[in-house]
Amino acid sequence: MSFCLISSDCHAGADGASYRSYVDPPYRERFDEYLQLASMMGKKQGAEELEGAEASLWDMGTRVKYLDAERVVAEVIFPQPGGPSGPPFYMAGHSYDVADQELTAAGTRAYNRWLADFVSSAPEPARHLGVAQITQYHDVDAAVAEVRWAREAGLTGGILLRSQPEGDLPGFNDLRYEPLWAVCEELDMPIHTHGGEVTLNGGLAESFMRPGGPAIFFTEVTWFGHRPLWYLLWSGVLDRHPNLKLVFTEQFADWVPDVLWRMDSIHERFGAFLEPKLELRPSEYWYRQCFVGSSLMSRRETDRRHEIGVENIMWGTDFPHDEGTFPESNRKLHEALDGLPEDELALILGGNAARVYGIDLDRLAPVAADLTIDDDFFAGGDDDR
Repeated sequence: MSFCLISSDCHAGADGASYRSYVDPPYRERFDEYLQLASMMGKKQGAEELEGAEASLWDMGTRVKYLDAERVVAEVIFPQPGGPSGPPFYMAGHSYDVADQELTAAGTRAYNRWLADFVSSAPEPARHLGVAQITQYHDVDAAVAEVRWAREAGLTGGILLRSQPEGDLPGFNDLRYEPLWAVCEELDMPIHTHGGEVTLNGGLAESFMRPGGPAIFFTEVTWFGHRPLWYLLWSGVLDRHPNLKLVFTEQFADWVPDVLWRMDSIHERFGAFLEPKLELRPSEYWYRQCFVGSSLMSRRETDRRHEIGVENIMWGTDFPHDEGTFPESNRKLHEALDGLPEDELALILGGNAARVYGIDLDRLAPVAADLTIDDDFFAGGDDDR
């Protein structure tokens, strides 16, 4: 049996100044100021990307070479967080000016435009599923329009939510966001949260600069990425939109069984008194329409795969970040997946992602012909070319 590798977590971003032509003209002067500051911060902090792979963030030819080397047939592309290659007007994952929502939205529009062109420049665009950033929570009609634009522009990976709206806007359980969920269901655009894209406002941003701040952040960051699950589930969004897909990426998968157990317990004890009333148990909504892109997949997670849902787990590399599995993805695959049944391997390695994102595997067959791995790979065969 052969397996098609699809990474549910990769990153791309322009080389800083290249964003300028994508920024709406009224914001270009602010962009020049931002870029100068972001470049200085980047030099202080050092490059986040692996040496030699940095150009793959914005050069499609280099990117394809590295994907081929690890035999990745298709990828889901998220923004490069922070710094000059991140979306304009963002610093280290949070807004350059949280109070200026229009500026933030202008930056994410520019990123989406660049990403659409980046994907379309590929030898086979269907191999690269760009995820659009949506930050117009202050103007839901504009957010809906951006989702429609993204789909038409070829960003078929769906949309990326912040962990919560920035500023003083209400949480995602507020009915004001209903048109956003509706258009994502209509256009089959999966909704994502991403571990590196949480909202760093309020106490979280303040504590980051104090003793232990970075360690505190890395302890809490995944929890913030999980929050949209209970916001969208308990508020009835998943019930009202049964075809909506909710995906959690770059935040591990071992948390899922315990959270589902706790939510099912709440539903069992208090469900009759809660509003809105849910037709299903929380775990049933999860298995029906939620998915986890497990970057840095561990044996602990694959050992719990039946609790998480074998049809709900997707493999990811976090390419090209140095905390990801590149350039040792083959070895990491062995560590996490050796011994699993072939039908389960096929789902986790690519089958689930193909279903979630509507990937046309027939169209990608010429690419996959040279990149697929077979069962000998997981039986210890010499297939690490």
